[in-house]
Amino acid sequence: MARQVYVLDLSDETLAEEYEQWHRPGNVPARVLQDIVDAGNLVMEIYRTGDRLVMITETEGNAQPQDRTGSAESQAWEAQMDRFQKPVPSAAEGVKWQPAECIFMLAEHLRKDIE
Repeated sequence: MARQVYVLDLSDETLAEEYEQWHRPGNVPARVLQDIVDAGNLVMEIYRTGDRLVMITETEGNAQPQDRTGSAESQAWEAQMDRFQKPVPSAAEGVKWQPAECIFMLAEHLRKDIE
C-alpha cells in the first residue's frame, strides 16, 4: 500500500469548527466520497492542529491517487471548501494540498539494527 501525506492551512482558524463540521460523517456528499474512492484512495484521513491540516491517503500497491474531482459534485465541493483553505507557504503555484516528504521511518532504523 502506498501512503501519501499532504499539508494545507486553514485560511482563518476561526473557521476551523465550520470546516470540521462539513467533514463529519453524513455531511460530505456521497458523490464526493465515491470520487475519492474511484481515484484509487483506500484510506483518506484529515487531521488538524491549529490552522494546519494534514491529509493521509493510502492507495493499493504503489499507485498514486488520481484526480478526485471528476464529477460536478466534487468540483462544487472543492469550490465550497476553497474559502476555508490556503496553501502552505512552500506550495507550488496552483497546488492546494502540498505533498509532504517522509524523512523518518522507524521501521527502516529497526531493520538496520537487526542486520
